[in-house]
Amino acid sequence: MSSRIFRVAVLSLLLVTVSGCADQIDGMDSSPPPTDSRKTPEPSALSPTVQPGVTPPLERAALPDCSNLMGIEQVRVSVNDDRVEGPHPLEVIEAPDVLGPAAQDAFDTAADVVGCTYGIPQTDGGFSVMVLDIDEEAASELVSALAESDEYEHTTRGEIAMFSKGIPEGLGTYLGYAFADDVWAIVHGSMVGPTTSVNVAADAVAAALARVA
Repeated sequence: MSSRIFRVAVLSLLLVTVSGCADQIDGMDSSPPPTDSRKTPEPSALSPTVQPGVTPPLERAALPDCSNLMGIEQVRVSVNDDRVEGPHPLEVIEAPDVLGPAAQDAFDTAADVVGCTYGIPQTDGGFSVMVLDIDEEAASELVSALAESDEYEHTTRGEIAMFSKGIPEGLGTYLGYAFADDVWAIVHGSMVGPTTSVNVAADAVAAALARVA
């Protein structure tokens, strides 16, 4: 009798234990673990690496054409002659044969050039204006060479360096230069003198520089 009672007690204990384990299993969450919804971008979608301290080069604006370079009234004031007409674009732009070797080299390597002519109708009076976009270092070297030369008169207008000299050919002509940054203007003709040639050249340089303002 006692043995039977003992077996019943043991069996009851086992049933209680098994039932408790089953409750614990039922209470466990069987759903899969949560996943991170954030996706790692593909290598191709990553932003490009920007090197610190590196600024992309700026593109130069094109030089103004003749009609947008200088107004005719401005030119008339600079040469002190109300009869002047223009501008007329040069069909062929070539370096004046009065340029020195260094100036010729700078002319030949210019990145851009605009050439215009002005004059008095039905007369031989006239002059050309050429504006060039040249390397700034080359411009600086050319300015230094011209400043050391005894052939040129040297003046300035603010940051613009100006040079002029007489050319003893035909009726007599004058050559005027103006420089600032990477812009060089050449004025050559019979209607300009030591002052008017550089005034027109400086006006042309200022107009060209204003294209990036």
